[in-house]
Amino acid sequence: MLKLNKKEILRYLGYKRSHELSDDIDDLIEKEIVEVQEASNPRYMYQIFFCHPDEENKTIIVDGTNLVLTGNSIYKHLRYAKKVALLATTLGIEIEQVIRRYEIIDLTRSLVLDASCTEFIEKLCDLAECDIEVSVRDEGLTLNRRFSPGYGDLPLAIQPTFLKTIKADTKLGISLTDTMLMIPRKSVTAIIGLFEDKELALPKRKQNKCLSCEMEDCNFRIGG
Repeated sequence: MLKLNKKEILRYLGYKRSHELSDDIDDLIEKEIVEVQEASNPRYMYQIFFCHPDEENKTIIVDGTNLVLTGNSIYKHLRYAKKVALLATTLGIEIEQVIRRYEIIDLTRSLVLDASCTEFIEKLCDLAECDIEVSVRDEGLTLNRRFSPGYGDLPLAIQPTFLKTIKADTKLGISLTDTMLMIPRKSVTAIIGLFEDKELALPKRKQNKCLSCEMEDCNFRIGG
């Protein structure tokens, strides 16, 4: 199982350092850290494409696809990137059903499980980034932070094209509501820039210990 950070789960629950954590809640978090991993169907996929900036329109063109990334935020994020990795992750519909059941019979447990899901999918995204890092290591490319549709001024409207571009709609079973929210809800799409010049990979991603590890058969990697 992936090691989830209890402090992050508490943050998602709105706890602050000044709040006293009861033994009951502490025990419940420990229980849900296990349950979220046992009840989920975690999967991720990514594809890497060349990209280039359209300086006139201030957009990023993902070469060989119909995907155009619009907005000043993503333009600055990827302007100097050689390639982009398009990433999709999901915990699956199974965990959604568990959360909905707890919403009826145990609201507190549903909230803790939901927060645990958020931490779990963040760790799943971290794992996917490690795989991307390994896959481009021989090219000497540097990753910057992942950037998701809906952040800054990158519109959610790109989601249908994004999902179809990497076939995450069919391979991961991710669909969209009329308001472009993903189903299963605990799903993430993200864009990561790959740079030849590490000084241009801004904002830089946080260092993950996994990135400097040569053990590709460890439980953390296998968990993906």
